[in-house]
Amino acid sequence: MAIGARTLGWRRAIAYLVIVLVAAGAVWTFVSPKGGTAVGAEVAVLRTSKFGSVLVVGSGDLKGFPLYEFSGDVHGKFGCGTELKTGYDFDPDGVIKMTCSGPESDLNNGVASDDWPSFTTGASPVALKGVNQKLLGTVQRAGIGKQVTYGGHPLYLFDPQSSPFTPAGINYGETVAPLGPWHGYWFLVSSKDGQPVPNRATIELATLPNGKKVVAAEEDPNVNPVAVVVYHDSADPNNASTCYGACAATWVPVLTSGLPKAKAGVLQSALGTIRRSDGTFQVTYDHHPLYLYSREQFFRKHGPGLRSSGTAGNGAGLHAPNGGVFSTLSAG
Repeated sequence: MAIGARTLGWRRAIAYLVIVLVAAGAVWTFVSPKGGTAVGAEVAVLRTSKFGSVLVVGSGDLKGFPLYEFSGDVHGKFGCGTELKTGYDFDPDGVIKMTCSGPESDLNNGVASDDWPSFTTGASPVALKGVNQKLLGTVQRAGIGKQVTYGGHPLYLFDPQSSPFTPAGINYGETVAPLGPWHGYWFLVSSKDGQPVPNRATIELATLPNGKKVVAAEEDPNVNPVAVVVYHDSADPNNASTCYGACAATWVPVLTSGLPKAKAGVLQSALGTIRRSDGTFQVTYDHHPLYLYSREQFFRKHGPGLRSSGTAGNGAGLHAPNGGVFSTLSAG
């Protein structure tokens, strides 16, 4: 979820430096100088103990790089677009001009303004062992080219491969300024069905600007952990969600890859999960399904980084498409 903090300057620099120093491989869209045909990008599976089986780049200079999907890409509309905006980074000035996405070729050309470069292909993408060829597809995007999709979800790049596998983009949220204002959260991609793969959820307390303590989810766990305020929908019955489609694009379910864990101030016994219709597992607190707001307001520290103690809770009192009202939850 580009949650918490934008791409670290050093991480972005390392990722681009590695790619600039090597020759372009088969994973990029290209035509042979001898007139050969375009090459299809290869998609592979990485099996992990923490996240299960997730998609990675299968060949070329980006081999092993994690692939991500964005909660704001729904119903043929791209929340992660190419419009130039201002977003927060750990650079000396604190902000940079950037687009959410751009062509994958920008990686090879050292263009660092793309927050999440699209994973593109020159021909039909190729499924390596463990990847379902029937779920692979493409979507043609202006200014980007032919972006690879899986289960209908456009695929993006963010950080290089790591060992042990520590994906910097997981549960990373970019909502509104000072973050990249893309209005959503980022996930790894399940090789089984293309559904979002989250971190194991950690539920804790956040401090609102007025000092009130409310239930929150720890987001951006691998870069800048932040206690992001969560909400419940008054239209939801106990242990069931009625928020799907456009509702879930604005109110993103708090997903988990395992049994959610509680930090101090949160009752472990109050935590549970429900299985959503897409097969993902949503966290519940006291039987209420939990949601993140796609326009949640984050706060910067005085120095580098984002304030970890809590977000604004600015989704409280807003109406849901299903007729409900979203509210924060007090612990205890």
